[in-house]
Amino acid sequence: MELTDQLDAVRNNRIQFATMRPEGSQFATLERRVVITEPQELVALSRSGDLGVLEQLVELLKDPDRAWAAMVLLAAMTRVEEKIADNYAARPQDWWDDFGKTAFARWSKWLAENREKLRWDPDNKVFFSKD
Repeated sequence: MELTDQLDAVRNNRIQFATMRPEGSQFATLERRVVITEPQELVALSRSGDLGVLEQLVELLKDPDRAWAAMVLLAAMTRVEEKIADNYAARPQDWWDDFGKTAFARWSKWLAENREKLRWDPDNKVFFSKD
């Protein structure tokens, strides 16, 4: 599956995800992980471990028709803003008004500050910051 095909699939009306508690957590509702479940292009993208994908997803935050899906993928890949994705899962249209309009600036800043420290954890399929 080509990266361009995967990125083309980043659409608000296509992404499906679930939240789950991290392995070993005693709390059912705290610190839930975002896990992409459909379509398969986005499942693969979320597990790619490709830092360049984060940069491309941040760019998609400028497009209201793709921004929600891009943010959910970013949350799944970085564990940043997972609570926001979880809270707006049933009403993603409200996310744009509350957080979406500022998402590009917020994520651009985060990525600029963390890019050099990010490492991929292949077991947990998530980027983490190596300080």
